[in-house]
Amino acid sequence: MSFALSPFFRVPRASWFLLGLVGLLVTSLSMTARAEPNEAQARELVESTAEAVIAEIRENQAAVEADPEALLEIVDRLLLPHVDSERMTRLVLGRYYRQASPSQRAQFNQEFQRLLVRTYAGPLSELGNQKIEIVGTKPGGADDELVVESEVSGGDLGTVPVDYRMAPVSGEWKSYDVVVDGISLVNNYRGSFAQKIQRDGIDGLIRTLREQNEDGRG
Repeated sequence: MSFALSPFFRVPRASWFLLGLVGLLVTSLSMTARAEPNEAQARELVESTAEAVIAEIRENQAAVEADPEALLEIVDRLLLPHVDSERMTRLVLGRYYRQASPSQRAQFNQEFQRLLVRTYAGPLSELGNQKIEIVGTKPGGADDELVVESEVSGGDLGTVPVDYRMAPVSGEWKSYDVVVDGISLVNNYRGSFAQKIQRDGIDGLIRTLREQNEDGRG
């Protein structure tokens, strides 16, 4: 069983999804534990960091297109330190999160991140042609959450809304979900992962993700 996003996300719309994923992985805002979230700084940080990542992809375009490992290196170095992996894993696994051991959670998180990058390596390698504009912020679903609203443009589909769901972690803003034109990355994968867990257990899901990632190394 392979995993992919719904038809909504197929290329060329996947390009906007991956730019959203860039924003998801890099959104981080330093603040004191008791400080109120500074929305203006959050907006500026999303925009400036996304632009910096896009610039790096553009500068390394040939290497990224030739070898997915080059893209993974950029993601590992610049993006993954700023994602709330624990919250994302908890939301994607849903009720099965409580059944997973700490080791299983860590293995799933690693393979899931690799799956996202490898599945959309092509569109992600083309992000140098897109741009992001932050258009607003709004409260999130919980008291400590914030949603940064943006618009992504520069491709065949015109302008697409992309929202980043954020929450404070150890004195920093971190992102844990991206919503493209109303469709959540976390919600999109949760259903298919639940079906796999019901058949083969959490270890079966992890094994399938690992096999897909290893096949992608080709």
